[in-house]
Amino acid sequence: MKGFQTLAKVCAFGVVALSAGTAAAWQYYPGAAFKAAYASDASCFNVSSYSGLVNNCSTTRLAIATVPMWTVGYHPTTVQIYGNNSWCETTTVNGVGNGAHLGATTYTVAGPMAWQTLNTGDRYVWEDFALVFRCGLQSGGMIGGFTID
Repeated sequence: MKGFQTLAKVCAFGVVALSAGTAAAWQYYPGAAFKAAYASDASCFNVSSYSGLVNNCSTTRLAIATVPMWTVGYHPTTVQIYGNNSWCETTTVNGVGNGAHLGATTYTVAGPMAWQTLNTGDRYVWEDFALVFRCGLQSGGMIGGFTID
């Protein structure tokens, strides 16, 4: 009887985990979810009072964010960024651990620094794998947030 109770608990948990993973389609993340791609650049990035990531170094630095995904299929992605000489791209990873669905690099519009929303494209996500955002953030630039639908 005890074995049956344990099995019932495991099955119940599995159903809850599955339904919880597929329930939320639209997700928003603050820029503070990004981190330096290289440990040597960690001191360049600071979190603003609005949970955005700011590059305080004098040159462009690479920032990344990894988001685990549960819903299989295509997901539109965007990045809200303050700048005029920065870029972002998205990719997904597959079961063998490599970039499997790389999007085009999307650049901010040149001119005075301003808030812009970069459409980083639709990425295909395999079940239980991650979506990765990579941004080259210019000096004084800021990532305010990013979305996944």
